Amino acid sequence: MVQGIDDVLLAIMDQHQSHLDDQRRSKSEDRLHGVVLGHLKFWKKKAVGIEFAKHFKSHLGPIEGLAVSADGLLCCTVSNDRAVKIYDVVNYDMMVMMRLPFVAGAVEWVYRQGDVKAKLAISDRNSCFVHIYDAHSGSNEPITSREIHMGPVKVMKYNPVYDVVISADAKGILEYWSPLTLNFPENSVNFKFKTDTNLFELVKCKTTVSSIEVSNDGRQFAVTSPDRRIRVFWFKTGKLRRVYDESLEVAQDLQRSDVPLYRLEAIDFGRRMAVEKEIEKTEHAPEPNAVFDESCNFLIYATLLGIKIVNLHTNKVARILGKVENNDRFLRIALSQGDKSNKKVRKIPTAAANVNESKEPLTDPTLLCCAFKKHRIYLFSRREPEEPEDATKGRDVFNEKPPPEELLAVSELGKQSRHHFLIVWCCTHLWVIFT
Repeated sequence: MVQGIDDVLLAIMDQHQSHLDDQRRSKSEDRLHGVVLGHLKFWKKKAVGIEFAKHFKSHLGPIEGLAVSADGLLCCTVSNDRAVKIYDVVNYDMMVMMRLPFVAGAVEWVYRQGDVKAKLAISDRNSCFVHIYDAHSGSNEPITSREIHMGPVKVMKYNPVYDVVISADAKGILEYWSPLTLNFPENSVNFKFKTDTNLFELVKCKTTVSSIEVSNDGRQFAVTSPDRRIRVFWFKTGKLRRVYDESLEVAQDLQRSDVPLYRLEAIDFGRRMAVEKEIEKTEHAPEPNAVFDESCNFLIYATLLGIKIVNLHTNKVARILGKVENNDRFLRIALSQGDKSNKKVRKIPTAAANVNESKEPLTDPTLLCCAFKKHRIYLFSRREPEEPEDATKGRDVFNEKPPPEELLAVSELGKQSRHHFLIVWCCTHLWVIFT
């Protein structure tokens, strides 16, 4: 990974639901999100929070796929208009535009830091083919193409540690393949046949893949599915490590168990169950993902109770975030834990040299979340919010006029009391900090 570079947030808004439906993470000092009409916006990661950097009108229609390279230097967007836009993240500039002879399905950067070719994998939405392009060449012709699955590829995730791509099709079949040869990577794994693994687990359960996330050390990956189960696999063996059932039946059992960590008020629980059923009925509703922390010992994912932080070693829930936010059903999440290299050289001011006297953490670890039918990106942070100089103006900062319903919602915030802080970044570029 590149030193001195922070994490990236990627979010895409759904055209019909007008809410954020996808988040991913990579390495970069900037944050990006694509919005409802194909807009791409860059946000600079600061020591505390983020700030707007640049705005692009990337596509005529909604952004259907967005990926950032493992080194955090390149960004790519695809849409139904068959256009591929490639951006230089560091310089906030569009580098290459390609026109595909097919409608893109999944998109993923599949090269390591230092590779000569910046390989970009794009699947065909209507066939079994995956095409590899060299972003630096600017050519519309792929380097190589091959049928990886028996059906169209739905999800791809690159593991830069082992230089292997994990992909899934619409039937839930998982495949490993090398981006160089597009063949099975025999030298990178400890099995020869998938029958010796649990990679057919999703097919056995008659479910598919919603998202794939790989841990920083490359040793494991997490798969979320429409059956509301989160499965954690060991990468080298393809064996299941953990399965977490977040189905509605399990939620009801936990509610009846009266365990304080999971217990909700009856009215609140009923309201959340109604939202879950609405999500199931909503066509193209965003599905939750699951991400690893830097240590690779914790798995973080959103449920109807809030955002669970699970210790994979002890197999216990360490914490639930956003449990009191009963009006928000969090879905996609991304984690930014700060830059390790900066921690080594950053000096503490003399006045704050005493650890006991310094209340603010040196880094700003932030959990970024999207919610169902919300225009906002929610930021959870350990930092206490700062009070505005003019209390009459509140803590809202605008650089775009929000819709009328957004203004109405903000006007009602002052009438509600909060028992903990929650930092919210709206896609309308509005800071709202609850305390």
